[in-house]
Amino acid sequence: MGLAEALHDGTKALHTEAERSGVMGALLHGRASVDAYGRLLAALHAIYGALEHGLARHAAHPVLGAMSVADFSRGDALDHDLRALHGAPWRETAPTHPLAYEYAEHLHRLADDAPERLLAHAWLRYLGDLNGGQVVARLVRRAPALARVATAFYEFPGLAEPRFAAAAWRARLDALPLDGTAQAAIVEEARAGFRRHIALFTGLAGQDAAEPSRSEA
Repeated sequence: MGLAEALHDGTKALHTEAERSGVMGALLHGRASVDAYGRLLAALHAIYGALEHGLARHAAHPVLGAMSVADFSRGDALDHDLRALHGAPWRETAPTHPLAYEYAEHLHRLADDAPERLLAHAWLRYLGDLNGGQVVARLVRRAPALARVATAFYEFPGLAEPRFAAAAWRARLDALPLDGTAQAAIVEEARAGFRRHIALFTGLAGQDAAEPSRSEA
C-alpha cells in the first residue's frame, strides 16, 4: 500500500468527524457566523504559518524537498482574507484560539525533531484545500451571512486545475523512498493532526456561542 492510500485509509473516520465538528460542521451546513469564520481563518493562519515555515526551513530535506510546491502556500491568501474581513492590523480584532497556537507550537517542534512528519500535516491541509476546500468555497460564497467575505484562501491562481495538482502530489507521495516504519509514523501523525483539528473546530464553535455577534454587541 502506498503512503497516499495509507493516509486516506488510516484517517478516514477522523476526517469525517472533523468535517462534522464545531465550526466546520456549521460552515458546511451554512450556519457559520462571520465572526466564527474570521476566527477560523485566524486559527488557520497560525497553523499554516508554522507549517510553511517548517517546510521552507527544510527545503533541502530528501522527503520534504521532493514534495514542495510553491503554489500550494496559503499564508499570504489567509492574510489577504483576514485583512479584507477585519482590516489591518487584523490580529487586534481576530484573536487566535489557544488550540491553534498549541498546534503551531507542535509543528515547530516537529521541524526541530522530526521534520519528515510535517508531511502528514502538509497532506492533511493542502490536499484538503485542493479537494474538499473547493466545495467549502462554494458554500462560503453562497452563505448569506458570509456574502461579503473574501475567499482567496480557496483560490490557487498558479494551478490550472486544483484536483489535478492534488492527484500529481499524491503520486509523488507514493514515490517517496520511505520504509514501513516511516510511513506508519506519518500516518499516526496525520491522525493526531485530525484530532487537533476536531478539538480546534469544537473550541471555535464554543467561542462563537459564548460571545455576542457583531450585531448584538
